[in-house]
Amino acid sequence: MKSVPSYGTRSRRNAANVGVRFTARTYGKARIGTYAEKADGHITVESDAERLVAHILSIDPRVRAFKQQPFTVDLVSERLLFTREEVYEARRMRGCRTGEMEYTPDFSVVQTDGLLCAYEVKIQGYEGDDQYWMKLERARKIMEAYCYPLSTVIVPADERHPVIVNAQLLKPALARAHTYLTPDIIERVERYCESGPVLQHALCTSLQIPTALIPPLLVTGVLQADLARHHIFAALELSAGYGDLSHLCLIEELRP
Repeated sequence: MKSVPSYGTRSRRNAANVGVRFTARTYGKARIGTYAEKADGHITVESDAERLVAHILSIDPRVRAFKQQPFTVDLVSERLLFTREEVYEARRMRGCRTGEMEYTPDFSVVQTDGLLCAYEVKIQGYEGDDQYWMKLERARKIMEAYCYPLSTVIVPADERHPVIVNAQLLKPALARAHTYLTPDIIERVERYCESGPVLQHALCTSLQIPTALIPPLLVTGVLQADLARHHIFAALELSAGYGDLSHLCLIEELRP
């Protein structure tokens, strides 16, 4: 029986969770931390791109839990190593050689339907060379045998891309949504949108609600919008969501 990584919903540890390996030091710069309840609390990632993907996974309704640096793929023995002890032992057996002999995905995910998947995160313009993609393909085949299909996501270099900007607004809205959204506000918004799509500016002006309530209304499915292509802004077209959260499924927008 193969090992299975554990996932949780809230961490009781004081230190940030860094996964199966310690995230790389970036020439004296501090490691990047973020909080993700689906990832067992405070986690450490290696780049702003990975932090963005953590935010996207946090708001995705299909994701039950996720883990950063979840395991290492031993490309020699063709198996998954879920603990640091297993990684050290595998390296000892092959004379401490690493490099092209192992691969660690950036994230693994447990979906609400119980299926597993994993993600490799790259930044547009820095996708890696042919040798790197050959290594990734070797790892992909091994992971698929363990029921961990691997996908690559490429974060746009443009920091104003709608997915980047919107994810950073929606992720913190998860924590405060039920604090600021009263039944009265929800009822008024739903009634206003009954006749069809409206612009964000018109909705906020007509109902006299602050624009800061738009992200909470979107993450709870009271409203829906095309968040992959348009910014949360005055001209955003909004529709009644009736609980539909499919507009929060943004990870596919970053796949090549």
